Amino acid sequence: MKVQQPKISKKLEPKVLDDIFFMEDDILELAEINKSSLENNQLKRLLIYGSYIKDCNFANADLGRVDFTDVIFENCDFSNTNMEHGSIHRAVFKHCRMTGAMLKDMRFGDIVFNEVKGDFITIIESKIEKFLIENSNITNAEFHQNKLNHVIFTNTDINELSNFQTSLKTCDISKSYFETLTINKEDLVGCKISREQAIQFASLMGLIVVDD
Repeated sequence: MKVQQPKISKKLEPKVLDDIFFMEDDILELAEINKSSLENNQLKRLLIYGSYIKDCNFANADLGRVDFTDVIFENCDFSNTNMEHGSIHRAVFKHCRMTGAMLKDMRFGDIVFNEVKGDFITIIESKIEKFLIENSNITNAEFHQNKLNHVIFTNTDINELSNFQTSLKTCDISKSYFETLTINKEDLVGCKISREQAIQFASLMGLIVVDD
């Protein structure tokens, strides 16, 4: 699967996240932002386009309706952050913390999670297309009533993930690892898994696997 990378200009203007409070249109654009914070803030919306965000803190913030397009987030903290009714397209989250983040009624496209700590992340009633999660931890995550299309988990810990009314058809978890998952058999139809995982699922379903 080919994920489109963020399209970011080589000429970016240094800014801080607090600039959003002085802009009528709530837009941060063509920005390079380092060591800035929106921690514990509540916003109606946050729009970021064509920008590079590093070492920034969004923890415990309600970001409202977000629109992130062509953005790289590196070493950022989104712990317990709330995002609703927004969209994220052509974005990379690298070495970010997303523990306990809540994303509801979102639209995702061409997204990469690389070395993300996303335990207890919750994604609800969202549409996700072309989402690569690699070298990450999303243990105890919850997926509820989502529409997924081409989501790939590579070298990622998905143990104790809870998946409700979310089909994994066209998804690939064959290179991820887990001990137990909560998922309906119907939602596994069309999902790519490894031989070892097939044995795990058989065991989780109460089947007894014997050698010849």
